[in-house]
Amino acid sequence: MSRLNAIHFAVLLLFLNQALAMDVTKFCKCTCGQNSTILELTKFALSRLPHATEPIDVSTLMPNVCMNCTKLLCGLAEPDLCDGAAVDDDYVPLCFQRDSVQDKLIVVGFLVLVGTLLVWSAVRDRLGPIVERVRNQYGYNVVAQT
Repeated sequence: MSRLNAIHFAVLLLFLNQALAMDVTKFCKCTCGQNSTILELTKFALSRLPHATEPIDVSTLMPNVCMNCTKLLCGLAEPDLCDGAAVDDDYVPLCFQRDSVQDKLIVVGFLVLVGTLLVWSAVRDRLGPIVERVRNQYGYNVVAQT
């Protein structure tokens, strides 16, 4: 039984390690009046913005990714975003992330649980005779049944 627990623990650590190693991508939503656009806040994406008036120097980006979601970034990335908006409208930046590690852990845990239950229900009836044969072979006898 100890060996089985060690295997379960190793599988749990494997899934936990994979879930924690996933990098959560953050986004910046730039809004001006009724117009809005979403920018991916990665160095790769920010260095290749299609509508940018000037290239963004990724070496000057802040380590905290959401600190880069500013009015300046919105103005550089989408200079025509405020076209057609009211005169007093300005860029409104909003940083968000779409997925979290906790969400991924819950989904992976649920899938492992459902998969384990499906496998157990498929092999439970077939394992009964094998378990009984092993019990008889090693002399395991039930002393009292209630």
